[in-house]
Amino acid sequence: MGPHTLHLATPELEADLGFFQVLGYALCELEEPHARLIPGSGPELQLESAEGGALVPVFDGLGPREDLEGNPLRYAPPPRGAVSRGQARVWGPVLPVVDLPTSLAWYERHLGLAEAFSDADTGWAELEHPEGGRVVLAFAPDLDTPAMLALGVRDAAAEVERLREHDLLPVWTRSVPWGRLAAYAAPGGLPVLLVEASSSSG
Repeated sequence: MGPHTLHLATPELEADLGFFQVLGYALCELEEPHARLIPGSGPELQLESAEGGALVPVFDGLGPREDLEGNPLRYAPPPRGAVSRGQARVWGPVLPVVDLPTSLAWYERHLGLAEAFSDADTGWAELEHPEGGRVVLAFAPDLDTPAMLALGVRDAAAEVERLREHDLLPVWTRSVPWGRLAAYAAPGGLPVLLVEASSSSG
């Protein structure tokens, strides 16, 4: 299946907890240096107080430790179910790639994901697994772009205004042929991308 968990090492655990709760996650567990956050749908988020800041998708079973572009991958059994859930709709990780068609083929062959949507002009592709879970690949010519967390929203403009009330301002907003995007930066440095629900295969 697709990723069931996204692991994030952050030097700002407490601040990131507040940030992700504003975005619609529910706090499930907190036992420093670890925290477990549950969205309304999609993979949960596990935070670890540590330097690094890399977002790493966690899959069930066994497989390669990194993808074709060097993005790290992990494998572990799915966590036990959570009683409370948040409102956030998590699409999954957005991983930078330099060769979109080749990376699409790699994920299909090695992890059993199937292409659900792609747009060569914007360098954006989504892969899904029949049993659930999604990975987004985004063209990044120099691979210096870090992995991002993508959240689906129904109205990007309305969500930007709601977050502004919490003093959270976007790094940038952008219209693409298939919808609108808004990028934020979590306190620990993780880029978070809001993707309008009508965008792409939504």
